[in-house]
Amino acid sequence: MRSKYKWFVVLFFFTFLTIHQADRFIVSAVAPQVMDEFKVSYSQLGLVFSLTVLVAAFLYPVWGYLYDRYSRKLLAGLAALIWGFTTIFNALSRTFSEFFATRLATGIDDAAPPGIYSLVADYFDPYSRGKALGLLNATGPLGAIIGTILSLSIVAAGLSWRNAFFITGPIGVAIGALTFFLVKDVPRGVSEPELKDVLTEDIYRAKLSDLPKVLENKSLVLLYLQGFWGVFPWNAITFWFVTYMEKERGLSPDTVMVVMSLSLIAMVAGNIVAGIIGDWLFKKTKRGRAILGAVVVFFSAVLIYLAIRAESTEEFILFTVLTAFEIPMAAPNVVAAITDVTEPELRSSATGYLRFFENLGSATSPFLTGVLAESMGLGEAILLVSVYTWLLCFVFFAVLAAIIPRDIDRLRNLIRERAERLRGGR
Repeated sequence: MRSKYKWFVVLFFFTFLTIHQADRFIVSAVAPQVMDEFKVSYSQLGLVFSLTVLVAAFLYPVWGYLYDRYSRKLLAGLAALIWGFTTIFNALSRTFSEFFATRLATGIDDAAPPGIYSLVADYFDPYSRGKALGLLNATGPLGAIIGTILSLSIVAAGLSWRNAFFITGPIGVAIGALTFFLVKDVPRGVSEPELKDVLTEDIYRAKLSDLPKVLENKSLVLLYLQGFWGVFPWNAITFWFVTYMEKERGLSPDTVMVVMSLSLIAMVAGNIVAGIIGDWLFKKTKRGRAILGAVVVFFSAVLIYLAIRAESTEEFILFTVLTAFEIPMAAPNVVAAITDVTEPELRSSATGYLRFFENLGSATSPFLTGVLAESMGLGEAILLVSVYTWLLCFVFFAVLAAIIPRDIDRLRNLIRERAERLRGGR
């Protein structure tokens, strides 16, 4: 695979996912306008947000299987078209019932990224795909920055919240069309060293009967466990950290904006650096990505403790930004580890299950943090949830480091057997 083209595909999907993430963040920033227009309460709009997340969560396994069974390029393009048109329909809604229905529909395509990750993984060999996946993972915080800037600019200009969606919706449609023409499908597994010279057709496709293999893989189960618990700190911080800075630390809105901007930039950098380090460690040892994950979650717990306990504002900002750089570094290596232990035709499904479990954790964490905050204060609640769940994830990664070589060897043996059969069939 030509190096320039495979990086073009990565940058294309980087743009795809960044704008899609920006589109998802806009609605929270324009929520006051939506509430005023439709005369609805926090709980009513909150129900829309929660149900949209649940729609995406339950469709993750479905999208994963479809990506493993059919053309990933075509499905990625279809997902972008769904994103674009549902966003436009959401902007056209004139009643809250219409807004409710069309907002739920926007959750349909949110479960599409696992297939994109799977396709990109097949452009890179096992020792270099972490860098590409790290870049794709950086689209989350980068999209948050762009979505927040776009929505706040529209609100500041006195324009309707609909204008933001009239920008991102058509872009989604355009990206969908471009996906069909610019991205090439490649056979599942073609980037595996044993298959790259013998696999010329896309002959490995998932069957429904294959799906139980995903939950029988011990390494994957550990990755799912850390995924469920690992999002607790993320969501405790995402939903409550701004409130904590304003109410308990007494920071001004301008200072809060500076902290959040620096933190989001640090998250983008953390994802990219993590992919590079993960690939380097994986070349040294099969346990490399798991070891990096263990180190990351342990020091994430340490850094969030130092941030919450910081006495001065300057010290608080320093440790908050360092935490922001540290906490995303496990994610790209988790996705890469999935490709290290999973058959090429099941990688979208395996990643889809990961996102499903992460979404279950995401739905639990904000409520748990809020309940704890009632009795101990918001800062202490964030600290308790973050430190204990990250230390639990440290245990999961440590066990993963012990067992993952066996699952990597199993996959490599399977790939070699496939290569021998293909050579014998010539």
